Amino acid sequence: MNQSVQSYEQSASKHRASLERIRSGLATGVRILASRDSCPVCKSYEGAYDFDDVPELPLEGCSHPNGCRCHYEPVLDRFGP
Repeated sequence: MNQSVQSYEQSASKHRASLERIRSGLATGVRILASRDSCPVCKSYEGAYDFDDVPELPLEGCSHPNGCRCHYEPVLDRFGP
């Protein structure tokens, strides 16, 4: 397996684990956050999603030289102080 495929698979695995932690907690949804210097594709996916509709990270079509730099964050709109 070449380096870029292996790196992609490792990144995808980490993102899946992160999404599962969020799903099993108190979150009511999940948000994709993109870095300030993210590519246009990543910026277009930024926002909140239902668990059934959230795109898989890393995002396909990302053109950032370092790869997709998006990450998942929980949406906690029903819980709080």
